[in-house]
This record gives sequence, C-alpha cells and structure tokens, in this order.
Amino acid sequence: MKGEHKKSGRTLFALGLGNLVDSGESQSMGVLTPIIVQIFGVNLASIGLMETLRSITQTVSAPFWGYASDKWSRKKVLFFGTGIWGIWTILVGLMPSFTGLMIIRIISGLGLGCLMPATFSLLGDHFSQDKRGRALGMISLIGLLGTVIGVIALGFVATVDLWKWGFIGLGIASILTGFVILLFVEEPTRGSSEPELKGIITKADETRYKINVKDMIDTLKIPTIWAAIIQGVTGSMPWVVMGVFLINWMVTEIGFSNSISLNDPKGSAPIVFAFVVIGAAISNFVGGIIGDYAEKKNAKYGRTIIGQFSVFVGVPLMFVLIKYGPQMSFGLFLGWAFMTALLVGWPGTGAKQPMMQAVVPPERRSSAYSMVNLIEGGLSAFSSMIAGALAVKIGLTNALLWTIPFPWIICGIGFTLFYFTYPKDAAKIRTQMAERREELIKAHQA
Repeated sequence: MKGEHKKSGRTLFALGLGNLVDSGESQSMGVLTPIIVQIFGVNLASIGLMETLRSITQTVSAPFWGYASDKWSRKKVLFFGTGIWGIWTILVGLMPSFTGLMIIRIISGLGLGCLMPATFSLLGDHFSQDKRGRALGMISLIGLLGTVIGVIALGFVATVDLWKWGFIGLGIASILTGFVILLFVEEPTRGSSEPELKGIITKADETRYKINVKDMIDTLKIPTIWAAIIQGVTGSMPWVVMGVFLINWMVTEIGFSNSISLNDPKGSAPIVFAFVVIGAAISNFVGGIIGDYAEKKNAKYGRTIIGQFSVFVGVPLMFVLIKYGPQMSFGLFLGWAFMTALLVGWPGTGAKQPMMQAVVPPERRSSAYSMVNLIEGGLSAFSSMIAGALAVKIGLTNALLWTIPFPWIICGIGFTLFYFTYPKDAAKIRTQMAERREELIKAHQA
C-alpha cells in the first residue's frame, strides 16, 4: 500500500509539472504581445487572430489526444504531445517574420490539447472515487500557479532583445517535462482502482476492453455527460470574460493602476487579478477535498450539493464586487475579490470532474474528457465576444453583470440535473464493473 501511494505521488508530481509548464505557455503571448507588436509592426487584430486560431487547434485536437490516450500508452502519448511537441514552442522564438511565427504558434497549440485528457484518465486509475477530487484539485492548483509563475517569469524577458528566450525557455521546459513524465509517471492497468476490479484485472486483460471510435459517440449518450457540458459551458463563460476584461474594467471603470505595485495610491489591477488567480487555485484544491468528503457522506448527491452551493454563492459575491466595487477602498476590493475566488472554485474538481470519472468506463475517460472539453470550450469561447459587444452598447460594468453572475445563475440551476442523472449513471457503471469482475474471474480460472 505504501509503495502504491509513492507511485501515485510521483505520478501526481510529474503530471502537475506538465500542467504548470503548459499553463505558463498559455500565458506567453499575453505577456509578450507588446514586444511582438513593436518588433513585427502588426496590430492587435493580427495577434487576436493568431491566438484565436491557436485556441481552435488546441480545442479541436483534444478528441484526437483523448482517443490516442485511451487506445495506447497514456505515458507515451504525453511524452510525445507534451514533451516532443515543445520543439514547436522553441521554433516560435526563432521565426524571423510574423507570418512564420503565426504558423508555428498555431501548430504548437495542437500539443496543448494533449495533457489533460490523459491526466484525467491516469488519475482515475491511480485514485479511488472518494480520493479523486483532491488529486484533480492538486493538478488544477499547480496549473493555476503556473499561470502566475509564467506571467512573472516572462516579464523578465519582455524586451526587444530577450523575448525569443521566453518561447525558447518554455519549449525546453516542455521537453524536459516530457522526460520527467516518461520517468516518473506510473501507468496502472485501466480499471485497477475500481473496487470491483482491484486486484483482479491485469495488463493482459486490458485488451478485452479497448476503446473504438463508436465508443466516443456512445459516451455522449450518457445523461450525466450532458449535465456536465451544460454546467461547464455556463460555468466557464464568466472565467473567460474575467480573463479578457477584468483588468481592463478595474483600470478604466474603477481607476486602478495597470502597474504591479502595493504602494500605488490608486490600487493595482494586476495585483487584484493575481489574488483572484491564487484564490481560484486554492479553491480548486480545497474544493476537491470538500468534494471527496461529500462523496463519503453521500455518494449519490454529496458532490452535486457542494458544487451547486459554490456556484450559487458566487452569484451575489460577484454582483456586489462588480456593482459596488467602484465605491470600495482598494483593501476591501482586494479582500472581497480574494474571498469570492476562494468560494467559487469547487464545482470542477469537487463535483463535475469526479462525477464524470464515475459514469464512464475506465477505457473511455480520456475521450470523455476531451469530448466535453471540445463542446464546452467551443461554446464558451463566444462569451468574450458577447461581453465585448454588450460593453459597446450598455457599458463595460453592465456587460460584466450580464456575463458573469447571470451565467452562474443558469449554471447553478443546471447543476440540478446531476441529482437525476448521476445516481443512475454511476449505478450502471458499478453494475458493469461487477459484470467484468465475474467475466475476469471465469477467464482466469479457465
């Protein structure tokens, strides 16, 4: 048992490191955009087009990586997609023209869709259902901290002479992470953490339950998966909007400074944003722990209750922050924003993701994650465009009120679907795993 914990710990460390580097890479263009605009003489529309196309390639590639991870060795898929693919990030920094940079940047986005589907599946086989929340929370925590670390580190090379080293350094880090994953990730037998199959299923038995393309479509027939998609689209829209407009709103509507300074009498928008990210990171981890506790107390409804609570708590907190934030002191605003972030990050790691793992057969988990991410990411991507259009018509503050608290109201209501779908879908998997147990026992005795 102690050896198993050690292997799971090493795996969690390696996957977390991969998520940290990927999260830092995702922030690279946001930090280095002013320098790239200056060097290549392009406008922000060109940068926006490049990043939109990169996001599309990342989202669209996820089902391919998900299927590959379910079909073959997850560790080897991660080594290729997360590690070797880092070469493209290095090449971004070596391009002499913006056209070349754009093409390579778009290609590099393909690799960013690799990590999480395989990670989702690996964690499902390393941890039992009542421990998966904290594992998912730890991965999310490290990834969000990678966002903060990436912004700070890239700030040191955000100059005309050094910007290339930002991409080169990230590419090298990605390649090194690939080797760390290859060395430290332990790939357990798919289904080995299921209580019915623990100690029975072997690597040789995996071939009995290999995924095929039809299985990916069948995954979308599971009602809980659609409940997760509805929750995910409406729940992630506010985060997309905040990522694009929150700092700008604090600067233009409240009058905070755009510089990083604790002594600025006007208040610092980047510091508030950093506190929001850190609060969300902690919230994701704590939410995973709370979700696991809720699972032990009530396996049918516990995770749904804590996820729905977190969403509904976020509605009045964000409404007050946006509506009355301009009248708050900087200290009160900072504290309120941090408190809000601490309370609204439970639904993913504490509820939705572990419930998805519980309603999908082990050999389909990567594909399930990637299919949900494809639909969720594709639809929520329009939220910033909607917020921007509303801002022109009714002002940025009112636009944020409609695109942050309001979608969370729909999300909270949508969470109610889990009360009806999850117990039935989870019970079906338990029955299926029990049938596999009997099948394997007979096969081993033959």
